[in-house]
Amino acid sequence: MQSELLDYFQNDHAGPGLLLAEAPTGYGKTYQAVQAIYPAVFWSEYKVLLLSVKKLMARNITIVEPSFDCLSDRMLEGSILCLDEFDATRADILDSLIEQSMNLRADYLQLFVQVYTGIRMHQASQELTVLRKKYETGHTTTWQDLLDQAEAIYQDGALQYSMKTVGDTPAQGRNFLFHDISYLTVLDAGRTHIRAVRNDDQAQVQVYFDTAEEYQAHKDEPRLVLQTILRHIHGFLLRFQRYVYGWADAYARQINAGKCREEDLYPVTAAAESIFREYRLTPEQIRLMTAELKEGTGTPHTLTAPDLSFYETGFRLFEFIDDDRHRTQTHLNYLQLQNTPEKVLLYLCRRAKVVGLSATGGLPTVLGNYDLRYLREQLGDRFKVLSTDTQEKIRREMENLWTPYRDGRVQVDLTVVDRQALPWQQRLQEIFGAGADARLYEQRFIVMGLPEYQSQRYCNLFAAMKAFWLHRDIRAFLCLNQLLPSPGKRDLDEKLLRDALETLRVLFAPENQGELVVLRSGEHFDEAKGALMQGLAAGERRFIFSSYQTLGAGQNLQYPVDKRTDLLCLKEDADPSDSRMTHKDVDALYLGDITHVTVNLQEADHWQGTDLMRYCFQMECLYQNDEISRQTMQTLLKNGIGHFSGKREIDAAAQAQLKRCPSFSGRITRDVVQAVGRMGRTFLKRPVVYLFTTTQVLQNLDLDCLHQRLLASEMEALVRAGRALQAAGHPADRRHLEAERIATCGNAYLMRMLSASWTAESIALWKQLRQTVLCHPRADETLHGTDPVIRSYYLPISPAQPGYFYAQKGDFSEVRLAPSANKAAFAAVLRKEHFSGEPSEVSLAESRLPILLRYPGLQEHFEEQGWATDFGDGPYMMSPVLFQNIYKGALGEVAGAYILRKELGLELQEIDDPASFEQFDFTGPDGLWFDFKHWKSGTRQYEDAVRRKTLDKLDGVGGRRAFLINLIAEPTFQPSCTRDERLVEIPGLLLPDGTVNRQAMQYLGRYL
Repeated sequence: MQSELLDYFQNDHAGPGLLLAEAPTGYGKTYQAVQAIYPAVFWSEYKVLLLSVKKLMARNITIVEPSFDCLSDRMLEGSILCLDEFDATRADILDSLIEQSMNLRADYLQLFVQVYTGIRMHQASQELTVLRKKYETGHTTTWQDLLDQAEAIYQDGALQYSMKTVGDTPAQGRNFLFHDISYLTVLDAGRTHIRAVRNDDQAQVQVYFDTAEEYQAHKDEPRLVLQTILRHIHGFLLRFQRYVYGWADAYARQINAGKCREEDLYPVTAAAESIFREYRLTPEQIRLMTAELKEGTGTPHTLTAPDLSFYETGFRLFEFIDDDRHRTQTHLNYLQLQNTPEKVLLYLCRRAKVVGLSATGGLPTVLGNYDLRYLREQLGDRFKVLSTDTQEKIRREMENLWTPYRDGRVQVDLTVVDRQALPWQQRLQEIFGAGADARLYEQRFIVMGLPEYQSQRYCNLFAAMKAFWLHRDIRAFLCLNQLLPSPGKRDLDEKLLRDALETLRVLFAPENQGELVVLRSGEHFDEAKGALMQGLAAGERRFIFSSYQTLGAGQNLQYPVDKRTDLLCLKEDADPSDSRMTHKDVDALYLGDITHVTVNLQEADHWQGTDLMRYCFQMECLYQNDEISRQTMQTLLKNGIGHFSGKREIDAAAQAQLKRCPSFSGRITRDVVQAVGRMGRTFLKRPVVYLFTTTQVLQNLDLDCLHQRLLASEMEALVRAGRALQAAGHPADRRHLEAERIATCGNAYLMRMLSASWTAESIALWKQLRQTVLCHPRADETLHGTDPVIRSYYLPISPAQPGYFYAQKGDFSEVRLAPSANKAAFAAVLRKEHFSGEPSEVSLAESRLPILLRYPGLQEHFEEQGWATDFGDGPYMMSPVLFQNIYKGALGEVAGAYILRKELGLELQEIDDPASFEQFDFTGPDGLWFDFKHWKSGTRQYEDAVRRKTLDKLDGVGGRRAFLINLIAEPTFQPSCTRDERLVEIPGLLLPDGTVNRQAMQYLGRYL
């Protein structure tokens, strides 16, 4: 493996990226690879920094120069970064990001108001103003654009007034708004809706938390939509932030141009902070606005396919805060996880050569590892794993090392300690004997008021303790649980455990001595571990209690041995000075139940804000990895956020679904593999290695992810036992969940683009999307792998299906897909689940493309342009929002323009002016504007509303006359024109059989 690492580091053509180097526990030591990479002869030419991931996420405080972020180009460009215990680093990065987020809380509305007031009222210095105007050259966003957008938000949201919740609800509990790609309300006391009303008499925006019935009762009253206001503010602040970053970059370059070579460069971060200070932002607000710039984790992406994942966008949490210190107004406290561990890792991999070293780094669990699928998609060919040759070499070496296990010289003795069919009272008699000792512990259980599962857990531990005394060859017995014992703690009482160990010694090994040791993480861990190692080295016996978290990745418990009597050496030809020849692992291992895979909701009463953030992160990861539906994720989020406020019941069905996620069992499997690794670090073994575990641990193992992996014999024993227990399962419909996620997230991006002001870049994006769907309504695997648009917005579908059914609500804010091709069955499911949307279809027939192509010459025109004349049977198909909002509209535009040119000789011009783009499809001579529609009778919109909107758009572009033209005629509609002849409506250029509608053509010709 070292030779492949060295080749990777020395290959200048490889560029930055990630190499995931998996090797079984005990294969080698990290420092040996570092020695191979940085031999002493190169010490003067290279600098080696050994630091924790937590330090990497912090600032480097120096004495002789200004401090700087370790996570910066200065540290990373051209560097080699080795991440030991690769999967475990994710938790460290997440902890750091959450801590940063907790330190960046602010009132969101006040942040916007301060920015608005600053840019409207304050005049920046002449130096900055001149530079800003120079910076704007060649950029589409101008300072005036920002001013206009801020003014519109300020007026539309009545932000000259303070916001205040009204009614008695705020006094009863806490109320939240959660936002990722859409808003989720989590309100107290059974409320479900937020209603905001502008009250000019009281000079307030009054906020009501309503039930569905209360909200419906006020549906016709004027109101503000708070979520829309927040969405517009978010869009503006991002735009303002990017503008300032560009301005700051120009400012920094101007300053640095006048510096001497020996002077430190003026950083862009400082330039941005200077500009924000010009506009009177508070230090807290500045930290919030510059957080992403300082961390440098912005992800590059193509114009047409931005990264739509949660890992790139994060989430935001708003809490309505009422307090006597601001009695006349409600603060909207704002907390966001702007960056994620995956986003940080991508930043590292795009600047440095990164090696991830871990025996469990390749296990697929987003609850205990990075999302490897996402990293592969983002890094492409820069995501590497060890070559097949290297993996095979490792396999041969390890198989040779494990020969004593294969020929029986070393045996693995696995015991499942729980006896689920027996009541705990009977189990106590089985462990202690039918005497006074069993009755004593039975009475102690009763006095403690232990529930059944806790009594059974104590019995499991007592059974392991008994084995400790019965097997005289066990010197070091490591007992791992989710919990750590403490004196007086009912769940795991340390005194009760010490008493039981002594009772069992007296009963079964009175001539022996031993001691119970508890290893806890914290400042005294190293001291306690050192004392434990000294005792074991001196020949003492120890029953060691610890937790999976304390002795997970990176912790070793080898102790030195002077004599090798009764020990077998796995590798006799090893270097005698190698610590693996002089030290020994534990002799026995107990694997207790792993219960808290996600943040424990049962302890939500003791949650801090960090716990809530971590819980929300976990739920978003499961959704992003297509393990739960959006509906299930939102229910789980409501469980966590609502329970955090102390007022909401937990949805048992959603929690059960959570535990069925592959990442749930994958995390348990990762913890077990790491725990078993505590036994495989040295070459010295006793003839019998003891394993103890529970039925639940074996049932929760993800055996599929371990298939064909190189496993130590101890882990193989657990896999065999798990396979004997587990019934053949049915894999989750991940492709269906993936399709729903792509449909929902892709829509969120497209709707955001449609609601914003058009720029040259967004117009280019829209046109490229339009071209892609016209050319490829369905796509094959090759296109999916190479075209970012198709990869981001197309859904997986069986080639045998001609299309699919879907339902949406809230203008595609949530999309549900039919699991089969049966529309009636899908409609029944929607009704059963109270989903408000009705089934619609995406298919060739629904597009009516075959009807259009019957028009003479149109098929040849499509072929000349490279546009599809059939959908084909590719395994990927347009998402619903692409089909409805882009493809069908594009068909109407290109077919309509061709027909008018052929029938009337009318040459229409595409619109490129951002001010009028997408107001109409084409412009013609003498102030004529054209809008083509591809409506069917079931989708045709209300006529009066469409007419008003069209005339408003005509006024906006200063046009003389607008033509609203449907593509295929509906028999119930006739051509019409408004009295002032400013709006002409044509119900169809073609008849339903694809022939030209002569009546419509003649009517249209009158007004050209």
